[in-house]
Amino acid sequence: MKNILALIFSFALVLPAAAQVTSTPGAIREGIRENIQNIRTEAKQGIQGIRQTMQEQIRSAREDFLKTIEAKRAELQTTIQAHRDELKTKLQKIKDERKKMVVERIDQSLTDLNSRMMTHYVNVLNQIDDVLGRVVSRTDKAQANGKDVTAVRTAITNAQNAIAAARAAVAVQVSKVYSMSITSDTTLRSAVGAARQTLHDDLKKVADSVKAARDVVRQAAVSLAQIRGVDELKTPTSTATSTSQ
Repeated sequence: MKNILALIFSFALVLPAAAQVTSTPGAIREGIRENIQNIRTEAKQGIQGIRQTMQEQIRSAREDFLKTIEAKRAELQTTIQAHRDELKTKLQKIKDERKKMVVERIDQSLTDLNSRMMTHYVNVLNQIDDVLGRVVSRTDKAQANGKDVTAVRTAITNAQNAIAAARAAVAVQVSKVYSMSITSDTTLRSAVGAARQTLHDDLKKVADSVKAARDVVRQAAVSLAQIRGVDELKTPTSTATSTSQ
């Protein structure tokens, strides 16, 4: 509709001038052709602007996330040391030296497991982000070819939000350590079990969040695939080339 209005407006500019000076049909056609080319150029620039903005958002969000994770892991080293010192103090209540060693190994294993899983989920989210980037690129191509991509754009926004939520969950989890409420030999087993269960529950929440992000990105890809002929679309050539055909 905007293109049509712009074209009509161009006629309003051309016709009064034609009443004052004698214009050839060729000159009028050239004026119309020039206005159409300008409209196409503006439309192409608009699509390129959308593509650049969205790709920059995706890239910036990933960079910020990785910087956050790196900073939190650096801070975690201090937290872990304080946590281990606290655990040693608590274990002074335990008389059995073997049990103390077992508890310390379990505590270390909980920390290591959390670290490995967060590294895994960071990598998974990066892969999901890559898939979304490809969806965005193909969506831009579809829009440049005149396809209605409104539903896909909405799905892409939803995917960005879901990825952001999953990243926030990972950023929180990466800083966690798991204290044990140690009071005596008789409650030692239950204290260790409680810490294990808490870690298990927390990891499941992060896993669910990452899965939700993956599912929403898949929905965006499905929405794009539903556009008729999207797989056969080619990247449009320059405006000059397209108008000469």
